[in-house]
Amino acid sequence: MKAKDIMVTDVPTISVRTSVAEAVRTMKRNFGDESFLNAAPGLIVLNERGGLAGILTPLSIITALMDGAPTGGSDAPYFESLCAKIKDLPVSDIMEHQPISVTQDARVSDVASLFLTHRFQRVPVVDGKKVVGIIYRSRLLFAMTRSLELPTP
Repeated sequence: MKAKDIMVTDVPTISVRTSVAEAVRTMKRNFGDESFLNAAPGLIVLNERGGLAGILTPLSIITALMDGAPTGGSDAPYFESLCAKIKDLPVSDIMEHQPISVTQDARVSDVASLFLTHRFQRVPVVDGKKVVGIIYRSRLLFAMTRSLELPTP
């Protein structure tokens, strides 16, 4: 089995110039989409040439929010103040740079090794520099465990 056999081709992408606020709105819209069921929300970030530049994850955003924030806040004004400091930043300022990707012909066992080594939630699939798909941890699990599925009565 190859990466192309288990990847999702409807890849949520944004530009390196997209603001953090717009990226969060896009992430919320995509997470509710059925094609991303059981997938970790996150966005592939493309450079000006349309190539893979990075990945924006919920953890990237939470890290940016909490960077230098005073501890102990838990009310709405506290979170609004954290959001105010990052909402207009381009996602290139907070995304994960130089993400690891795989080609469509990568073996699923090699993809699984990447997930284990790096604790990824998702891995982009590329053809050259163009992103053509994404593999989510849950899709990898389901592909690897098909033989465990019981026939329905």
